[in-house]
Amino acid sequence: MSRRETRGGYTTHAALLVVQVAFASQAVEGKLAMMPLAEGGEAVRPEALAMVRMLAAALFFQLFARATGQLVATSRRDHLGLVGLGILGIALNQALFLIGLQYTTAMAASLLGISIPVITAGLAVAFRQERPSLRTALGIVLAASGVVWLVGVRSVDRGAIIIAVNCVSYSAYIILSRGTIQRLGAVTVITWIFAWAALLFAPFGMPVLLATMGAFSPRAWMLLAYIVVVPTIVAYLFNAWALGRSSASLVTVYIYSQPVLTAILAWVQLGQSLSGKLLVSAAFIAAGVGVVATRRAEKAVPGSLTSGGRGPGG
Repeated sequence: MSRRETRGGYTTHAALLVVQVAFASQAVEGKLAMMPLAEGGEAVRPEALAMVRMLAAALFFQLFARATGQLVATSRRDHLGLVGLGILGIALNQALFLIGLQYTTAMAASLLGISIPVITAGLAVAFRQERPSLRTALGIVLAASGVVWLVGVRSVDRGAIIIAVNCVSYSAYIILSRGTIQRLGAVTVITWIFAWAALLFAPFGMPVLLATMGAFSPRAWMLLAYIVVVPTIVAYLFNAWALGRSSASLVTVYIYSQPVLTAILAWVQLGQSLSGKLLVSAAFIAAGVGVVATRRAEKAVPGSLTSGGRGPGG
């Protein structure tokens, strides 16, 4: 590998951009799939959409890990831990994101997603994986102010609240998965957490999927296929490849691009425009992420800023 590739050559930049476009489109295409028929959507239930995504991803990563020989042996104790990670990182993460997206805008969902590095830093302090610092506290306060402004005080955006909980769930996954990923490898962990998540979510998602899939239109199936292939499979694979060849600062720059990309897609496909409330929230959240991202590297939590700049539900 050349020095230029390590620091982020053209291929690395292209991969990071693809990841951000994939995650940004997830909110828009997911919203389009779940919107009522009268509003131009396909009325797909969030439980059904989450079930399809988990099942398809679980199958793909099982085949991919076995075909490439990257699936390492795991003990019963390992699987107990992977069950918990599957609940936090996949089942709760994806289900809460899609349920919240049903009640809020695609832009709000994407904007809340960039607060994940800040939430992760806060949880790292709470779990004593990182020492508290003034810079971390300031970043948390700034980002939290943006989230509160977006969620609302008098008129509460319940969808934004659900997605905020989703972000906390994924941040907890980042913190708790660190040791397991280092020991078993990223591919093995991703393979098994998708498998366990699909199995555990099946009692909730499968009945809804089976009861409604007969009414899915060809367009609905196309949207489901896109969400499975692009924001899930392609994004995870490109993300893993790019993270090994880029710095935390480069990844952070691309995190900031996700709400912009979502705003463009939401404007083109959904006819949604930016509001003053969103812009104010974006300023506070971006400032919080910036403060946390530039704290001393030796105090940073591995994964907190190199999780690929994913959006919630990624």
